[in-house]
Amino acid sequence: MTRLPAVLLDANAYRKMGQAQFDALFEAERRRGVARYCDPFVVAEFLAHLADPTDPDFPFCRGAVGRVYRRCNVSTGGECGILRDSESRMAEFITGKGLERHDAYTEQVVAPLFADIALTPADQPLTRMEPHLRGIAEHMAGVKRALAETGRRLQETIESILAGEGPDERKATLRRARRTHESPVTRRTFAEIFTRQAYQNAGSAPPDPLPEALVMRVLQGAAAAIEFEALIWEKLAFGGAKPDARHIRSLRWDQRIAFNIGWEMRGQPLWLVTDDRAFARVAKSVGHEDRVHTLAAYEQWLGVAPTK
Repeated sequence: MTRLPAVLLDANAYRKMGQAQFDALFEAERRRGVARYCDPFVVAEFLAHLADPTDPDFPFCRGAVGRVYRRCNVSTGGECGILRDSESRMAEFITGKGLERHDAYTEQVVAPLFADIALTPADQPLTRMEPHLRGIAEHMAGVKRALAETGRRLQETIESILAGEGPDERKATLRRARRTHESPVTRRTFAEIFTRQAYQNAGSAPPDPLPEALVMRVLQGAAAAIEFEALIWEKLAFGGAKPDARHIRSLRWDQRIAFNIGWEMRGQPLWLVTDDRAFARVAKSVGHEDRVHTLAAYEQWLGVAPTK
């Protein structure tokens, strides 16, 4: 018997749906008995835009919070809820110990905050929630700034290495660097970095040297997150991406969401519904192309009639 999936909708899936389309999808999910989950980073992305009522995305994000809550609130029936954040789950996967502060923040701040907003009438301001919303917005902006700054430093380093080389030499150097970046060696390096970071985040020192079995376990279990990390640096190093571009600055959060690809939730395979082709590319690279679906493909699977 084919197992039904547990399904995460990416932020862009919520963005693409009008109210009628969302209603039809939600009812079809309930009929099929699909487990409905949300990733806390998707929720936080919407909440960050609610810190400032003048934010152009404020109206949409306020509505999106309501949709996420309706879809994933246990009172609507069926299996659903908000996942633990992937940083905590990765730490637990690697070290056996989750990140208590992360879990507490998801449970005690993010989850009740987005529920509170969802249940607040649309004509009422969010003044009471603004301190928490500003904190989320500032944290997310800080992580985005850090990625942009690292990207700028990387590009400056590459330019300094290539300085003085002619066009042909420059192309040859970049080809060699790209081959190295695309190799298993680079993926292993990322696995080792993630492993050490997980121990540090959990408040303990990583084994030195790292056990081979542990590195191989991370390479397999965090394959999609590792591949997305490689994709970020490919864009910055070889793709001419501008570090300050909005879609580039957001890649750090996408990389966190990518960790879900290949995992299960209570014995059900996790699906990610997104029209962001980067996720599909990463999933295919690690042999999990069946875990990432476009919104249109997911609606077709549910039997939802296409909207006109």
